[in-house]
Amino acid sequence: MRLILFLLLVLAVTVALIVFPDIADQPLRLEAFGWLFETRQGAFVVALLALLSLTWLLRRLLGALFASPGSAWRSLRLGSRKRKEKRLRDGLAQWIDGRLTSAAKNLRRAEGVLPAWIEALLRVATTPASALSTPSESEDDLMVALSARIATAPDADPPLDAARRRTHLEAWLRVHPDAPLAQARLVALAEEEGDWPAVIEALEAKWRQGKSAAVDVKPRLVRACLQQAAAAPAEAMVYLRKAYRLQPEDAQVVLRYGQALQESGDLDGVKRLWRGYLEQHSSKSVAAALLELERDQAMRAYRKLERKSAKSLNYAQRWLRAELAHAAGLDGLALEQMQALAEAAAADDAAISQAAWQSLAAWHEAAADYQQAANCYRWAMEKRE
Repeated sequence: MRLILFLLLVLAVTVALIVFPDIADQPLRLEAFGWLFETRQGAFVVALLALLSLTWLLRRLLGALFASPGSAWRSLRLGSRKRKEKRLRDGLAQWIDGRLTSAAKNLRRAEGVLPAWIEALLRVATTPASALSTPSESEDDLMVALSARIATAPDADPPLDAARRRTHLEAWLRVHPDAPLAQARLVALAEEEGDWPAVIEALEAKWRQGKSAAVDVKPRLVRACLQQAAAAPAEAMVYLRKAYRLQPEDAQVVLRYGQALQESGDLDGVKRLWRGYLEQHSSKSVAAALLELERDQAMRAYRKLERKSAKSLNYAQRWLRAELAHAAGLDGLALEQMQALAEAAAADDAAISQAAWQSLAAWHEAAADYQQAANCYRWAMEKRE
């Protein structure tokens, strides 16, 4: 580009000297440091351009002499370099599009355009995951990381087995210990293998180090704690307490934690836990679990809820109150409260409304009022849909 601009300049000056000969013949006088130089303007301009051309030519020659023969040859083959750059661009486009065979061919033919390490990197990038070998400690760090990224990609086809993926991930973390993508994939692999203690440890470490937000870590950490509690009953209480501290608003966590307390014999603790949860959240599942514990003292439990104003009770507590009334033998009151709940919750809480219609259906069926029971079952089915 610079050569073209220089030639255009020479051409413009030549045209100017021809068109304006009077200017070219005007004398030019230069005096500096005691020296006096006189010439004509046209001759001075021509000599200056010739000097610049000679300087450029000498620089090119010296660069070729001091460079290796291969470098000098490549510097002269400008057309060949452009073809290689085009093949490189085509190869990268084919790699991005997933045409790996064509991409590998074009990238091999683009040799010499990029440094050797980039060529090696691109060869690795165009290799299918199943064909990548296990990285060695002597291999270049960048190649190890790229190989591991390709080999452990979730969309690898066909996917590698868990053992090979773990080997690649460990090699990746050996060369790049703080690689967030490698750490995330290692956690995902541990989840896939059911290694819940490793998942919990990794997620807690990421959270402590500030590498992940609580909103992202908490659900996965709670799930891992619940899974580990089921897998290791002897340590279940430890993990369930941890899950409860993380997400005390989660109904499933509260249920599992309460069931563990119940198995340990702490019935009062279970009741306090579930009652406290229902004070803050309307959950049919928690209310149903608490109902089973309160049946033996249904009247006493009903009186506690009855003392509260209707406005202060959420839908789950109102369902529990009606069920306790029925268990205590207050059938008329129970029917009245449950009927009102089924109609009130219809627009706000479909699950509670469905549960209320199912309770009414069961009560009418027990009383041999089969027509009314059938109607209630039908309305319950409509809520499920």
